[in-house]
Amino acid sequence: MQSHSPAASRLFLLRHAQSAWPRPGERDFERQLDQTGREEAERIGRAAAGMDISPTMLFCSPAERCRQTAAAFISAMEHAPHVTLDPDLYSEGPEHYLTLCNDVEPGKSLMIIGHNPMIEETFHRLAGIKAANAHIPAGFPTAGLAAFARTDNEPWRLETLLTP
Repeated sequence: MQSHSPAASRLFLLRHAQSAWPRPGERDFERQLDQTGREEAERIGRAAAGMDISPTMLFCSPAERCRQTAAAFISAMEHAPHVTLDPDLYSEGPEHYLTLCNDVEPGKSLMIIGHNPMIEETFHRLAGIKAANAHIPAGFPTAGLAAFARTDNEPWRLETLLTP
């Protein structure tokens, strides 16, 4: 009799890369990546591609800095994921992020590109306080990428944390 091992699910939390300060009259939602942020997003995309981090689905805040981070990240991937712009990633709290995390189907992989403090709080809840404090004592960095895995509906396990 063959044993069947359950398919692992993967989850990736990516904080948008460094953004410019708002220009006069510019809304927060419209802020773009600055030069450092563009470089961060490209570096984290290349590093992730080299580690076979390739989500099948990507939920992204529609804020400009998140969309630019997503574009740079996707450009480094061999296969582009299905992208959904989710306004709640900009306007809602970490509970929305956690709902997306908990809805990942077995064998699927999901990336969330969003904002602090929601990314950091989601990371703390998934990794646990001890691991979170060990990995990000100064807070979740811009263009930081956390990779988690789980089998069935077990708790998420932190696999790695990449910084640009």
